[in-house]
Amino acid sequence: MKTLRDLVAAYLTEQLTVLVDAPALIRAGEDVTHPTRVAVRRIRSTLRVFPELFEVPKAGRLDDELQWWAGLLGAVRDLDVQTGRLSAALDTVPDELALGPVRRQLAELLGVRRADALRTVHETLDSRRYRTLDTLLHAWRVEPPFTALADQPAKKAASYVKRADRKTHRRLVAASKAYRRGDEGADDLLHRARKAGKRHRYAVELAAPVLGKKADAIVAERKRFQELLGEHQDSVVAEGLLRELGVQAGARGENGFTWGLLHAREQETARVVVTKLRRYL
Repeated sequence: MKTLRDLVAAYLTEQLTVLVDAPALIRAGEDVTHPTRVAVRRIRSTLRVFPELFEVPKAGRLDDELQWWAGLLGAVRDLDVQTGRLSAALDTVPDELALGPVRRQLAELLGVRRADALRTVHETLDSRRYRTLDTLLHAWRVEPPFTALADQPAKKAASYVKRADRKTHRRLVAASKAYRRGDEGADDLLHRARKAGKRHRYAVELAAPVLGKKADAIVAERKRFQELLGEHQDSVVAEGLLRELGVQAGARGENGFTWGLLHAREQETARVVVTKLRRYL
């Protein structure tokens, strides 16, 4: 590959194809929520890490529509993750501490919400807005709106990767300082650091043909970083659901003790993750 245009176009085409093919699979009942969402993230990451390579209005429009679509997919995926997480957590609770119909309470809250979220995804596939997005996806796959800067040598991708790495580190440092101060927005800052880390990882994947063997090592390290931050984010989300489960149980006259127990565990999990992140500073 000789230019950034060649390098970026190849990566985008692969991700855009995943999105173009997704509707038929979703309608057929296949669970492709996760790979579809990942493809969305990779495209949006490319637009953010390599912004100078694209016509701003067209890139902005695609990014906006992908953010909307990712939100709908994410509602399904996040509920899948939390259902698995909280079900596994219940498995570890001794019988004498599993008070009340906890399995039913969990199924009623998360099961119903997932069904609603999946129904919304299916209905959206027939909407005007999704048809507009589908048109954009096909157009970008045929001819991404590159600027003249895309004709730079492909090796220039390395400088974009370094910039993404520096941004990840800055965000992680900011989040770490916020935790030490006890700031209310520390969780959000750490989530932003996680997203920046994903963008760096995807940029490395894109630039692998010019980065060579070191790309594999960087991607592997970023995966470990993301898994750690992902554990923190999942724990934060779980805390909110556990509070809700406890409140609902109390309102129905049922016992919410078990949900409080699991909430305390999630708080400790989040604290431990923050401690482990020190090695990345």
